[in-house]
Amino acid sequence: MAKRWVGGLAGFVVVLILVGCGSQGATGQVESLSPGEMKETLQDSDNVYILVTDASEEEKRDEYIKVVEENIEEINVKEINAQNQKILDGDMDLNEIGLEGSELFQSLSYYEGGQLQNRISLKTQKYQTLEDRDQAIQKFINETSS
Repeated sequence: MAKRWVGGLAGFVVVLILVGCGSQGATGQVESLSPGEMKETLQDSDNVYILVTDASEEEKRDEYIKVVEENIEEINVKEINAQNQKILDGDMDLNEIGLEGSELFQSLSYYEGGQLQNRISLKTQKYQTLEDRDQAIQKFINETSS
């Protein structure tokens, strides 16, 4: 009797784990890259979304990553922190990586064939409310992913 109960419980736990993994597998994510990895990604990818942060405070940087992750569904985004030591030391600059243009920091950009196609600022002062920013991000993703 106890073996059936333990076996049933183990089966239930496995089902819960699989359901949880399945629902998480459909969401996009933000992957932080080094300057070298970002340069390689831009050169090797046909289409790529890039989040550029320049926060020296990890908490602020995490805030931007979280905002993007909450508003993407199946898109994977690459993130680079402009406060990376290689960039600060002058070993590599953002133009050398392939990242350029106005309002680069705290932005989400869409690159196609290594060329900037579109960009949206994530700075809160650009929006009346945080909901407006979330809607703008979702609209940006919908427009660029279709």
